[in-house]
Amino acid sequence: MLSGSDTVYVLRYFDVIGRAEGCRLLLTAANASWTEEHPEWPAEKANQPFERLPVLVERSNGNEWILCESLTIERYLARVFGFMPTDLKQAALQEQMADQQADLLSAFFGQLTATGDMKSKQIDEFNTLFDRMVKEHGRILSRSSSKQHLFGDQLSYADISLYAFYKLFIVYLKCYQSDIAEIVKSKLTPEIINLILSIEKEPQLAPHFSKCDTMAAIFTAKDF
Repeated sequence: MLSGSDTVYVLRYFDVIGRAEGCRLLLTAANASWTEEHPEWPAEKANQPFERLPVLVERSNGNEWILCESLTIERYLARVFGFMPTDLKQAALQEQMADQQADLLSAFFGQLTATGDMKSKQIDEFNTLFDRMVKEHGRILSRSSSKQHLFGDQLSYADISLYAFYKLFIVYLKCYQSDIAEIVKSKLTPEIINLILSIEKEPQLAPHFSKCDTMAAIFTAKDF
């Protein structure tokens, strides 16, 4: 862990799961000193870097440092708190997975907003990409010795990123597309569902899961 004990963090985002769940999980897993702020929007928009959220504020020894963009914040926190491998190639494998998941989120909104002939094409593309992502998650998990984590036997950035990705689709994005949770659930394998549920049982993450929606109640015996 590189961050000093006197370092405190503020995470600014809307009061929803959205693109900040991975950041919340990393801060919680690290037992960092942090709080979350929900800026008035759009009144506070001009006061944020690039006029976007999430934003991370790091305060240490009287100094303040600000960072934005969800994936950038996640990777910074993962490195600061030791959830990212120090080996560059191993770290790159975890980062490429997060990037692919981000591409899928873009594809989801692409098919959501498409019209006419492009609508069916975008839906097909989204489903193809999602099936490929699930297959890749399964391939990585099959090579894991623990089956409780994607890489090694400890909680890593990849685990947190995967969890936040699926939670976004299964719990949150139904506010944009009512059937998306069921579509995604139908694509998951029992092994991936078990991985999701094992992450929810991580003691490090208990403070977060005690005050938010989890996926344990969503999956039933027929999903396994």
